[in-house]
Amino acid sequence: MVSAGTDAAAGGRGISLFLVDKGSPGFTIGRDQPMMGLRGTSHVELTFDDVPLDRQCLLGAEGAGLRLALETLGRVRLAQVGARAIGKATRVLDLMADYARERQQFGSRIGDFQLIQQMLADSASEIVTARLLLHRAAWELDQGGDGRDLIAMVKVHAAETLGRVVDRAVQVFGGMGFCQDLPIERYYRDARIYRIFDGTSEIHRTAIARSLLKRGSGLYDVIS
Repeated sequence: MVSAGTDAAAGGRGISLFLVDKGSPGFTIGRDQPMMGLRGTSHVELTFDDVPLDRQCLLGAEGAGLRLALETLGRVRLAQVGARAIGKATRVLDLMADYARERQQFGSRIGDFQLIQQMLADSASEIVTARLLLHRAAWELDQGGDGRDLIAMVKVHAAETLGRVVDRAVQVFGGMGFCQDLPIERYYRDARIYRIFDGTSEIHRTAIARSLLKRGSGLYDVIS
């Protein structure tokens, strides 16, 4: 377990990261919180009460914990949120397309109905756009760039694309999309958290806007 603490050697101004072993005095693992979605993973409460720490527990340099955490968080947002959201949206779109080919209504495949086609087309376009943005942000990091603005854009766009795609999927599947017999309702529940964890869409939009106001059109140079 990684825990953050104030570095006394830095006059209380720095934040350091520490590795805390399970079973350490003062470290308690609480209940597994029941969630609306992502039920296949654990979400437990952790309590730290006067946990003794020494230099052997230090992760990275003293006082550099915040920088280390932010650098790591950016990559987590790119992979854990951005890539996973795009992957899930792609899977849901495949299910939608298969169902639209097979489901018959009024003597025709529902995939022949223009409104169904619109939902499929919008989903495909948004997924491709999100994937290209993800690849561009990953390339920026590979080149040694900062990538924060791009990562924020990926976080917002991929998370909200997933939400729109699964919402359309429920509509395409109709009543069956609301039933637990099919995986669509699970994808729908799982998708909601993507706009919240690792920074809400609102927070990332604020970061993007601040960068735009500070740098002007220079914000777009990194994605040209």
